Amino acid sequence: MKVSKSIYTFLVIIITAAAVYPAALHRFHTTLTRIDYNQNEKLYEISIQIFTHDLVPLLERRGGKRVDIEKTSNVDEMIQSYLNENFVLIDKKGAVKHLKWIGKEVETDSIRVFVETPATENLEGFRLKNTLFFESFPEQSNLVVCRYDGKKADLMFKVGDKTKEITENKAAER
Repeated sequence: MKVSKSIYTFLVIIITAAAVYPAALHRFHTTLTRIDYNQNEKLYEISIQIFTHDLVPLLERRGGKRVDIEKTSNVDEMIQSYLNENFVLIDKKGAVKHLKWIGKEVETDSIRVFVETPATENLEGFRLKNTLFFESFPEQSNLVVCRYDGKKADLMFKVGDKTKEITENKAAER
């Protein structure tokens, strides 16, 4: 297969840039969260998918040391501490729900964090703060999908957002 000189030059530039400046090619910064109300277990089950190339530098800045997601001894506590500051579920009475660490799954480019908190009612009317990575990336967006009692609520957080109310997507019923 013959590749034109201009295409070859372009590929060399892209590959070199990726090797030298990998963050330059990573222009989208996002997290994806799912919150499920498990009525039988009386729990809010939460999973948060985070890109490791966003998380590791943040943890290193906060901890002042190198971090390896799979080898650093206190990495779970570091992640939990960051979540407690930036991912806050608030019930209808204004009380903050304590997030219990369940675990994490490390994938090739991302990590999925699992936490839960006791539930006494569905999520309708709760408030959520999700400022993950807002301090690092001005273009950060955090998508949250909530499922409860056969209902669904989608929330999109962008830099500058404080908290949002969890309410059923009425448009989804049409």
